[in-house]
Amino acid sequence: MAFNSYGFALCFLPLVWLGWWLAGRFAGQRGRLSVIVAAGLGFYAMASAWALPVLLASLAGNYAIARLIAASEGQTRHRWLVLGVSANVLALLAFKFTGFLGVNLGWLMGRPPLWRDLALPLGISFFTFQQISLLVDLARGVVREVRALTYLASILFFPYLISGPITYFREFAPQIEAEPRETGRDAMAGITLFTIGLFKKAVLADTMALWVDPMFTDVAAGHRPVAAQAWAMVIGFLLQMYFDFSGYSDMAAGCARLLGVKLPLNFYSPMRVTSIMDWWRRWHMSLGRFVNDYLFQSLALPLTRWSAGRGFGRWGVTGFGVLLPTAISMFVIGAWHGGAWTYITFGLLHAFYMVVAEAWVFAHKKKKRGAPPPSRWVLLRGHLLTMLAVLIALVPFRAPDMASAWLLWGAMSGLAPGNWLTWPVLAPVGGAVVAGELVAAMLIVYTLPNTAQLLDQLEPSLPFAGAAKVSRGLLPLRWRAGLVWGLAMGAMLLLGLGFVSRGGNSFVYFGF
Repeated sequence: MAFNSYGFALCFLPLVWLGWWLAGRFAGQRGRLSVIVAAGLGFYAMASAWALPVLLASLAGNYAIARLIAASEGQTRHRWLVLGVSANVLALLAFKFTGFLGVNLGWLMGRPPLWRDLALPLGISFFTFQQISLLVDLARGVVREVRALTYLASILFFPYLISGPITYFREFAPQIEAEPRETGRDAMAGITLFTIGLFKKAVLADTMALWVDPMFTDVAAGHRPVAAQAWAMVIGFLLQMYFDFSGYSDMAAGCARLLGVKLPLNFYSPMRVTSIMDWWRRWHMSLGRFVNDYLFQSLALPLTRWSAGRGFGRWGVTGFGVLLPTAISMFVIGAWHGGAWTYITFGLLHAFYMVVAEAWVFAHKKKKRGAPPPSRWVLLRGHLLTMLAVLIALVPFRAPDMASAWLLWGAMSGLAPGNWLTWPVLAPVGGAVVAGELVAAMLIVYTLPNTAQLLDQLEPSLPFAGAAKVSRGLLPLRWRAGLVWGLAMGAMLLLGLGFVSRGGNSFVYFGF
């Protein structure tokens, strides 16, 4: 069952909300938490019943380790933490990389693949990361107590169980254990968020997928696109993925808000950034935050001390304490998507971008002190360079294999044989249709406020520290309770539900 289905939107979600509300009235906090746990188990079983034992085993094992960490101190606590984190990481590696290692080791030995891919349990990356964050926070003393029912609700919370946003226990527990005081406002915010997300997914993302997906399939079959078509495909996929994943995140935030919980943001106008560092602060924000909090910081501090203690000098300390952890973190973000050279290439490209950007900032740090703010030209240049880098790295992310990626890079360079104006791949679609959809999508991205900005009066998410620095777009609309916005949201909901009837695609991030 997916958010963009009639069964979920018209049956599952209203019934869960009603059950949660009634349970709260007659059984209090325990009743509400019980409904959330039952709904999470039911939601997961309907989506991927075969993987339910994996999820339950993960829950039982991590809860046991969490109790042991909470009850111990010093080195004992540290050993339980290492055991818990190692078990989670090994399980993730086994499910994601067994087939990849089998193929590549077999190739090195001149033999067929040694092992096949294991079937990937739905959402394993997300519920594993959430449990790692809890174990680390317990060991650090950030979280001091974990009640069983709250723990189960925090992992089985169906709005983010399958595809995030990755939400920390310390953010979730205080909200879900509190008595709901603004049920009406939460319901209005939840329905509005869900409506916007459904519109993004069903109307915008799935419409672009109608030509983006077949074009990539044609390229995988060996058909060579011309330059304009290759660029259109990659830009189209970036926009499709943005509306798909940000639409999913809005729907998840809407479902959560109906149950009185605000989630962290996952997107904040990432396509209006002026640097690659800003891109990673505003694209898939919960994943970037997790990697920063639990990987980058765990590496940066000891490496900085180690390099400083050996007198490596200013650049040496920066190299070990900042650039190396940055490169490892970005590589992990890429490889996290799955065992394939395409994702590893994606991670390596972004590692390269981020290391160059961090080194540039470090080298120009002294010059920037007291300097005037950057001009519009500098900001535009930064934006164009950032988006160019993002699009180049997106090719292996979307391409089914590296051969297709090289074919697309060759076409995008303009050096491949053929002219720029023919449209050899998926010719019936034609350039005019593609150009029209791209222009419409870019107008939405560049001129309108993002969902969090549009709904700021409803406080749709947990606070984002950098929000005040981001422009609201050329048309700074703001939602207000009233007839006009009620009619607009009603029309968007009807359009979203109507477009679902054509058979919506699965969400892009369900595969990770």
